Amino acid sequence: MTTPRTRKLRLLAVMTAIALATAGCGGDSEEPANGTNANDWPDKIVFAATPSGEARTFDDDYGPFVKALSRDVGIKIETFQAADYAGVIEGMIAGTVDVAQLGAFSYALAVQNGAKIEPSGVRIHAKGDQAGYVIYGMVPTSSAIKGFADFRGKTVCFPDPASTTTLIPLFEFHKAGMTVDKDFKRLTVPAGATIPRTVKRGDCQVGLASQAQLESAIRQGDVKQNDLKVVWEVRAPGSPLATRTELPQDLRNKVREATNRINAEYLEQQGFCTGDACLISASGDYGFIPIDGTYYQVIWDACEATRIDACGPIGS
Repeated sequence: MTTPRTRKLRLLAVMTAIALATAGCGGDSEEPANGTNANDWPDKIVFAATPSGEARTFDDDYGPFVKALSRDVGIKIETFQAADYAGVIEGMIAGTVDVAQLGAFSYALAVQNGAKIEPSGVRIHAKGDQAGYVIYGMVPTSSAIKGFADFRGKTVCFPDPASTTTLIPLFEFHKAGMTVDKDFKRLTVPAGATIPRTVKRGDCQVGLASQAQLESAIRQGDVKQNDLKVVWEVRAPGSPLATRTELPQDLRNKVREATNRINAEYLEQQGFCTGDACLISASGDYGFIPIDGTYYQVIWDACEATRIDACGPIGS
């Protein structure tokens, strides 16, 4: 369990890292002593996200989007790649991160821990999609498992315990009256993108991963299309772009408007990138659509029901 002292040390480390990451990045003009411009906006804002892993960089995931957001809002944006979601959350609470790409679960944790933030938009995987994403229950093609009821008594691979892709299925297990380590064995595979090949290898009988992760595994050659079959799916709330509510209202409005305008087509039309390089995040998402905070109530409901450690005080 994280102690107050540990939390303070981590927060100090995050603030120091951001200061080092952004130092010396300004233009030639001097910044006003009060750090704001004539419109009472800060001279810059900091955009943060977490590593996507597996040979990708921050610029691969968000470079074109951040450049377009900066141009369309009319403010300089500096980027910060945190080690994990906890670092992003602590930065937003401290006011050293202004805008961040979060997961649905980490958004709820941030709000629970005092972050004054609002969702400026939620990522969608393809043009025309509704908010949220699909989590697949996948098994080897040769498996006799046909659906959710057959998960009872099986070894099930879950991703990071603090991810929405873990929490929402656990909520479904709870509603079905199935208990971890009693009715099924839970095996954690922190790198969710590797779950398809973990299932193929036979380390678990069922794997839980997002549609985008399965598509990526097939695209990268980790598994073939006919290696696995999907026997169950559930929809989960999508990943929000969160903005600090302590920023000026007109700036937040511009961030929201630009966020929901910028998508893969827009980025290519505006000359920021071409082809797949215009897709946003490691999941290769199309863009964002508007959403409000009530959309994430299911996270609190799931935490209250499951009481998993990763939820912390949520629902208690």
